[in-house]
Amino acid sequence: MTQREDLPQLFGKRIENQAAIEEVISKIETESRSITFDIDTKDGQATCRSLAAKIASAKSALDKAGKAKKDEYTVTTKLIDADRNLAKSRLQALQDEIRQPLTELEQREAQRKAQHEANLDEMVDLSALVGADSSAISERLTALQDKVIGDDWQEYKSQALEAKDFALKALRSQLAETKQREDEQAELARLRAEQAHREQQEREERIAREATAKAKADAERQAQQVAQEAERKEREAKEREARLIAEKEASELRAKQQAIDAAKRERDAIEAERLEAERLEAKRQANKKHRDAIFIAAKDDLVAGGVDEEVAKQVIKLIHTNKISNVTIKF
Repeated sequence: MTQREDLPQLFGKRIENQAAIEEVISKIETESRSITFDIDTKDGQATCRSLAAKIASAKSALDKAGKAKKDEYTVTTKLIDADRNLAKSRLQALQDEIRQPLTELEQREAQRKAQHEANLDEMVDLSALVGADSSAISERLTALQDKVIGDDWQEYKSQALEAKDFALKALRSQLAETKQREDEQAELARLRAEQAHREQQEREERIAREATAKAKADAERQAQQVAQEAERKEREAKEREARLIAEKEASELRAKQQAIDAAKRERDAIEAERLEAERLEAKRQANKKHRDAIFIAAKDDLVAGGVDEEVAKQVIKLIHTNKISNVTIKF
């Protein structure tokens, strides 16, 4: 690769239409990509890491050289910055390209370790059974005992063995505590059942005593109710007899009043009919008188207009009986 002391001279050549920095970058890219290595071997990984570091060093050197040249060429600052950016972006891309196999290997390694650590956490979590009964704990303990810690755990094998041992001890301790608690709960349940049985017997005896007392009280109350009922019936019979007499007298009074009211209504109806007949007759006579006056006035107007009196009467009659279209008499 180009000597570090010659790097500042590469910048600013664009002013003279010379792409010196492009040549250096292309040379670094060509040389770097021509180097081959096996990423699955330690030597290959070391070569990849060393080559990526050299590219990073060249990138840094070019950037520093460009900055030094920029201080000398204030007029060409933008061109120098463009060269710097070109060098940084191109060589960063080259660095990423060359280092990609190592980066992928590191990622796979990180994933492998993360998986082992997750498996360790899962094994530890096997001992965390909150509120489980002894049957569930026994099943978990058996499953953990049957779990084989082999070479597939790689460098985590010792940790896996320790985690398994820790989980087994925790589960055995939890199983013992749970069985003891379940035994205590069973004994407590037995004692409670015996107490419940005693309380039930006492309750039944109390109920029997209360039933006897209640039956006696009910009999006394029933006898009292029978006496009260007989007294009530006698009183109601007397009240009913008095009520019937009062109702009979009231009914007779109502019948007399109804007869009086009916006779009055009949007289009022006859008088109303007579008055209505007189009113209608008076109205009819008034209407006849009013129409006759209008007929006479209309006839006189026709006669005054030169129409014969008999003809005028006939015309008035025809108009009044709607025999002449579109002509009416206004009353």
